[in-house]
Amino acid sequence: MNARLFPLPLLILTAATAYAGETRLADITATPATTSPWRIGAGYAQFLGLKTKFSGLGTFNNPNTLQPLGSGINRNYDNGYVRLDSSGNLGGQTWNWSYNNSSQYNSAGSGSINQSITNSLANANTDEDGSSKPGAEIFAYYDMGAAGFNGRGNRPATWGFRAGLQYSRINEDNQDLLSSGLTTTTDSFSLGGTPAPAAPFVGNPSGPGPLLSDNPTRSTANGGSGLVSGNRELDVDLTLLNLGSYLEIPVTEKFDVLVEAGVSLGLADGSYSFRSSTTITNVGTQTSSGSDSSTDFLPGIYLGLGSTYKINDDWSILGSARYQYLQSYDLSASGSQASLSFNSAFVISLSVAYSF
Repeated sequence: MNARLFPLPLLILTAATAYAGETRLADITATPATTSPWRIGAGYAQFLGLKTKFSGLGTFNNPNTLQPLGSGINRNYDNGYVRLDSSGNLGGQTWNWSYNNSSQYNSAGSGSINQSITNSLANANTDEDGSSKPGAEIFAYYDMGAAGFNGRGNRPATWGFRAGLQYSRINEDNQDLLSSGLTTTTDSFSLGGTPAPAAPFVGNPSGPGPLLSDNPTRSTANGGSGLVSGNRELDVDLTLLNLGSYLEIPVTEKFDVLVEAGVSLGLADGSYSFRSSTTITNVGTQTSSGSDSSTDFLPGIYLGLGSTYKINDDWSILGSARYQYLQSYDLSASGSQASLSFNSAFVISLSVAYSF
């Protein structure tokens, strides 16, 4: 009897073991492998479409200072002088005057001599279109899952978040020849009917000689230009943080299109320096210079279009072009300004990414 019953428990145990093994194998087969939503990468990035404006150039401070209207005042001009004579300008007239050329004589009425002082408006400016030096960026994508529609090949489009950190160096060096507008103040002194001596003329403080009224009438006009030469340089280290979202749309088995948008925060650490020589014909040449530096935060936004090519399950290549707007970066030195504009700037990048 025992010999007949022994195989039954053994058969039951064997069957149970086999059943349990089949269940575990089925569970393993049905459970999908977990995939991390993270993708990180690094690569080349460069700003294009930058514009730098240099302005407020061409300073010329005339050493001859305009004096108030009235009599009994020593006056020096670019093209002559009218000063006190030995009589103290008795009767509001002086022998102690000079003028340089015949164009200063006005024969209208009782005749007059025009004396002038010219200054620069310091309004020379120039634009420099350029790009940054080749830079670098690192980034991370976090996949939030299906976006609710499919791309090519019935593969679902996905969406998620992106964070990127970019470094660029921007250096603009400008040496254009420029022109600055001029302003000229003219004082007109009456000859009182006395014929004008031939130019150039230098009177005798003690006299005698032709007398000239020492109380002028005055007018001011803008016109003409001064030549501005020199060098202007803006040097900026820019670190840029981008935070936003993305949409990835499959096109082929290995190729996807990326659309990105978000906010930006730039940290600009830069300096501006210039040196200019301003020449006014028949007046002279003056040199001006200055420098300034500043560290500023530049808020902005970005909008990008890119693509990914999957080399394998882990590695991919990313390329993109992003419109990158930032608040302008402005520096001022000794009346001159440098302004770096991002209104038409965009970033091109080529990177390698790893999924894990």
